[in-house]
Amino acid sequence: NFEALIRRRPPVRRHAPRRLCCGAMASTTMTLEELEEKVAELQRQNEVLGIENEMLADYLQRDADRAAGGDDADEAVSDLHSPVDKGKKAQQGRGGRQGQQRHARLPTSLTLEEKFRIANQEVEALTRDIEQTKKTSEQNLDILRALMEETDIRTAEVQRDAYEFRRDIVVGAENPRTGKTMAEKVLKYMEDKLTQKDMLINKLLMKNQAYKMSIKKAENALKSKQETGDDLQYIDFHQLQIENQQFVQRIEEANQELLDLKRRSGKTVKILNGMKKKLSGLTTEAKFLEDEIKERKAMLAKTEHDIVKVVEEKEVARKEHKRLRAQRQTPEMPKVVDYVTQKAEQYELEAQKRNWLRKVELAETAAKRTRAALRSGSLQQMM
Repeated sequence: NFEALIRRRPPVRRHAPRRLCCGAMASTTMTLEELEEKVAELQRQNEVLGIENEMLADYLQRDADRAAGGDDADEAVSDLHSPVDKGKKAQQGRGGRQGQQRHARLPTSLTLEEKFRIANQEVEALTRDIEQTKKTSEQNLDILRALMEETDIRTAEVQRDAYEFRRDIVVGAENPRTGKTMAEKVLKYMEDKLTQKDMLINKLLMKNQAYKMSIKKAENALKSKQETGDDLQYIDFHQLQIENQQFVQRIEEANQELLDLKRRSGKTVKILNGMKKKLSGLTTEAKFLEDEIKERKAMLAKTEHDIVKVVEEKEVARKEHKRLRAQRQTPEMPKVVDYVTQKAEQYELEAQKRNWLRKVELAETAAKRTRAALRSGSLQQMM
């Protein structure tokens, strides 16, 4: 940078070398630090001039765009170059020097007042652009917020419709015998949905009509106020601003409350789905237990019937045994063949007795198990 600035320096007049000898000797005595300081100062000045030139170019371009024809821009340029006209007038006022200064270099810099005026106009223009950008950004932000809220609402509606379709059609409309979906329930579900949509459309149409009527009424009121000259005063406008801020705050609170309610509703729906799954599992288990209880009750009734039958046969056998013992105690001696026959019948009856006693023990064991299972099942149902 230092070498480039040295190269950009204007050429030294070499037609009078005798007069520049002292200056050359003085420049050789300058240190490198002083040269660097001068270069830095020149760079700062160049940066300032570049900023001023950019500001002036923006001002001229803005003025030319605003003029839409170039007339105002020419007037602005002529105003900016007023020092040039002043210099010309001053040169014309000087009688003897007019011919000598005709080819002199005219001033091309702006005064401080002109720079200040241009800077103020540029600042105002930038402030207006910033405010307009803020308004546009706020409008876009409001539109995006509205779109996000509408998207959330539509997402919730789609999720609710999907849940209702699964509950009423996929699960509820399934035929337990064939496993297929019943067409009647599907048609009824579609008709109900179409009826709900029609009701919603009618409701929205009525609401839209009411809004149109309210807008028309407000426009008529505003038109009548403008015709009568009853314009808003400053204090009324200030009061309306305060009320607007209060309403905006209430709307924000209501939106926050609505978001909280939506979150709670989502949590409640999740908990409800979990409880429904748990209830379905418990219902299936209860049905299984009821079937098992019915089977156990049937087994218990059969076992009790077998026990009664065994007791009756036992009583018959006891009576027969008593009769045989009474016959045995009679003084008449039986025959050998009768004795052998009775002995064989006795062995057979004793074998039947042992079998029936074993059956009775098995039945009593099964009855005890069934009673224990029934008690445990009743305790679980009570819990």
